[in-house]
Amino acid sequence: MFQSAIENVLQFTRPLHTISRTYGGLILPGTATFFFVNDRGVAITCKHVVDLIPAAEKINQAFSKFKEERDRLAKDNKYQRNLKGLELKYKYNKETVVQLKNNFLNCFDKIEEITYHTHPTVDLAIVEFKGFTKIFYSSHAKFIKESKKIKQGKYLCRIGFPFPEFNNFKHNPANDDIEWTNTGNVNSPAFPIDGIVTRFIGDPHVGIIGIEMSTPGLKGQSGGPLFDVDGNV
Repeated sequence: MFQSAIENVLQFTRPLHTISRTYGGLILPGTATFFFVNDRGVAITCKHVVDLIPAAEKINQAFSKFKEERDRLAKDNKYQRNLKGLELKYKYNKETVVQLKNNFLNCFDKIEEITYHTHPTVDLAIVEFKGFTKIFYSSHAKFIKESKKIKQGKYLCRIGFPFPEFNNFKHNPANDDIEWTNTGNVNSPAFPIDGIVTRFIGDPHVGIIGIEMSTPGLKGQSGGPLFDVDGNV
């Protein structure tokens, strides 16, 4: 039933790939989803997905400073004690995430700037990509004109990228950094989930702000579109 709709929606829906590294050295891949609403590089996703952008900058800057201080420590019999003190200063333990890298996949030839606008109360955000000369998505979302058509029992589908099967990353010991590579699997599979509308989530001041489905979404589908059999979001 949703075959054509899924093909259409995937023309403008893209994955966000992330890699995070703990202080203990574990590298973890992750995914999220976003979709474009025009041909000028404007997309929609969840607010908690967009939060990964400033989080990555803060985490990576802190680790760079940590490495600078660590590399200045004298390699003598006090090194381990001084290193422990530095770890306490930065509040690092084996589980602490010390690096986070984001990769917006199959969108543009290059990205020079990303700006975003988050909703003050709802888990929604608008993302603007800037500095590109070519776009690699071939369509954009079309929204339903009348929200009154969405009623309990209506059959809908959501899609996203919940399975981080990509492995095009590595740790570079020369500079103690994680980085993307040009080898390995660069993709993660799209995964649709269908269901019916079960209830609406409301706000006393603005009315309906959300739709609950009979089937839960999966981690990694956050930010993906919810659409009908015609591919309308």
